[in-house]
Amino acid sequence: MEVIRKAEISDADVIASLILETGRSFLPLLFGPYVKLILGRLVKTPGTVFSLDNTHVLEIDEGKVVGIIVMFEGNTVRKRALKTGFALFQLMGFELFRRLPMFRYVWMRNKIRPDEFYISNVAVDKNYRGRGYGRKLMLFAEEVAKQKKFKKISLDVENTNVQAIELYKRLGYVGTRVNRINLKNVRFTFIRMEKLLVETGS
Repeated sequence: MEVIRKAEISDADVIASLILETGRSFLPLLFGPYVKLILGRLVKTPGTVFSLDNTHVLEIDEGKVVGIIVMFEGNTVRKRALKTGFALFQLMGFELFRRLPMFRYVWMRNKIRPDEFYISNVAVDKNYRGRGYGRKLMLFAEEVAKQKKFKKISLDVENTNVQAIELYKRLGYVGTRVNRINLKNVRFTFIRMEKLLVETGS
């Protein structure tokens, strides 16, 4: 038995761990050594980009969360930037100012259009992969996007994540551009993938 449901406060630690799985090298360079703690607090703080209202979890067998998806409307990052920044300052103090150029750089490189629905993070517990849970989460996101009347859904994926890229291709996503980001002399290459959504019955 499996169900996809809105995330709850009790899911926050699992969500933070799974978000970290989506960027095991990238996120620690961006947020610093306390990345999991910071992600957990952002998940619990209303009005941030990572907050619970943007997140759904896939739950199996009497409450075990094995997958998550963070998704939102294209203008969400801009609308929630101030709240997210304030929450980060509370967590990181003046360390945030030292890292601010990196945050700005990543934000400027990762433009999301207001007219598209964006999947920020999708992850399945490594012990439960290969069971179709990632596909279910992606299809769920597409249904939410259609209900909200979006015509396009998009995401960014590291070029080294071959399994995920293959899944997205099978679901009809197409690579539209490459985004190279350098953090502390480490280069990351992200592929923007998009899919045009067709209304059911149209």
